[in-house]
Amino acid sequence: MTETTQQKMNRWSAVLCNASVLLYVVWLLLPALQTTGRAITGVVAVWLFALGVLLDCGTWKKDWLGLAARALSMVAMPLVLFFFAGRGGDNLPSFVAQNGMFFFPLVFCGYARQRGDSRLWRWLKPVLLAAVTATVLTTIFWLIEGMFFRGDTVYAYSRSLGNAEPGYEAYLKELMLKNIGGYDFVYAMVAALPLTILGIQNCRGWKRGLYAVLLALETLMIVLSQYTYAMLYAAVILAVEILAALLRWLSRGRVKMGLSLVCGLVPLLLVWFLRMPLLRLAQDLFTQAGLESFAFSLEQLMIALEGGVTDENSRLVHYQQAVQGIRQSPLLGSLLGGEKLLSRHSDVLDILSGMGILGGLAVCGMLWLMGRGGFRGMRSHPAKAQLCVVWLSVLLTATLGTVCYSRDVMAVAALGTLLVLEGAQPDCSESASAADGIPATEDLPDETE
Repeated sequence: MTETTQQKMNRWSAVLCNASVLLYVVWLLLPALQTTGRAITGVVAVWLFALGVLLDCGTWKKDWLGLAARALSMVAMPLVLFFFAGRGGDNLPSFVAQNGMFFFPLVFCGYARQRGDSRLWRWLKPVLLAAVTATVLTTIFWLIEGMFFRGDTVYAYSRSLGNAEPGYEAYLKELMLKNIGGYDFVYAMVAALPLTILGIQNCRGWKRGLYAVLLALETLMIVLSQYTYAMLYAAVILAVEILAALLRWLSRGRVKMGLSLVCGLVPLLLVWFLRMPLLRLAQDLFTQAGLESFAFSLEQLMIALEGGVTDENSRLVHYQQAVQGIRQSPLLGSLLGGEKLLSRHSDVLDILSGMGILGGLAVCGMLWLMGRGGFRGMRSHPAKAQLCVVWLSVLLTATLGTVCYSRDVMAVAALGTLLVLEGAQPDCSESASAADGIPATEDLPDETE
């Protein structure tokens, strides 16, 4: 193979990989396009990426074993979740395709950073921001329309989109055609909050103002969505960020971001000690405002914190099922047979109940293989604290909810991490880009959603 031929193959490889991630982001984060393009569009995006990787002669020569491990892990993970964590219902082929799309951004992030070619994520930041902003705006508009112009105090379109029961297909498609973000998008915006704040911190002038407006819009959308856990996560993140920013300002920059975020957690400990009166106050306020779903969730939370028995419809009851399975066999779970005690409401608890600690470690190993290299340089990066908050919010969502179906969450967290880490290292792909007359990525130290 001549050198010229290899360069052409690498160029086409970069073009296909870049096209795959741009197509995926636009399709995924714009619900109206997602419902019209259907799942086949996401599958096409993943296969475009696979074709691009196959044409990458340089990486295959250097690390064919690593590429094979990524691919095998990407295929094995949905099988593990299906057979041992009860995910995917009864449709294994559909779940394999869906879960493959879920892990695609993580695999892309690891591969792109390993390859170090800025052409792979060219135009990704503006496309990501545009898609997120559009869906946030349309979701806010329709949620307000539902609340104030349909005669109902609570008209929860976003919560309706989290309903997977049969018979609602036509109604859910109608909502998606209005470009309303559902469960997946709402929790993705929770993970996006630290990234938006990072944009405020690292920009000046009108750009800083736009990021501030976006932060306000994201917060408003999360509140209007009426997902109680999402509201609580967002409240904690914003409280810690505000306290940390105040501490850095008072110290005139002598306290760094990581330490300030840790110190920002301290006042929240006081809130924990006062949790019961604060929860009762919040419940009363939500009841008076007619937000019964919020009031009910807080009531169940208070009962659980006091050691009582929660309502059978509360997810706290389901958690206890998985915890019982973990207690029965902490090391292997139900790997060797026996009854699977699964919550269906917590990815982390169900993995531990279905596979035990050893199986959980195997899952962590597959996650590491898929995203290997994607977090390189994070320890010394100035935004490492914010990125830690992003991934902690994803972990918390997976512990108290389900993430493995929520492709939006992984897309925001993984692609945001890629752009943040590469934004401070624009020279990593100069050699590859210069060879084809394409400038390296510009210095963009922040990334949102």
